[in-house]
Amino acid sequence: MWRTVGFLMSFSVVLQGMTLVAYIAILAGGRQKRETGWRILSSFLLLTGLVQCASMAIMAFLYDHDDRFFVGWKLDNSWILCTISWTVLVLSAGALAASTWLLPPEGGYELISNAE
Repeated sequence: MWRTVGFLMSFSVVLQGMTLVAYIAILAGGRQKRETGWRILSSFLLLTGLVQCASMAIMAFLYDHDDRFFVGWKLDNSWILCTISWTVLVLSAGALAASTWLLPPEGGYELISNAE
């Protein structure tokens, strides 16, 4: 179980890196990338949040059932930061998905008529 927690947290770091690359590619790209890239980006955000949440769930199970945690042991700042991290990731994924469905598409440029 401990190796699973370690693997999942390392995997979430890799997914975070992929999410950062996706952000940069979408923001540096043109209109087409902005319109279609948010689906991929929200998928990365949701997947990363779910992986972190699963890792925390396993850790909570180990906290209750493993002999390494003695009475008086507490989960400290890293537990709080991980909770905030996956919560923000899932909420961001939901907000991005909602914005792609609810907001109108980006308008194109209007042609300027010749005044000649």
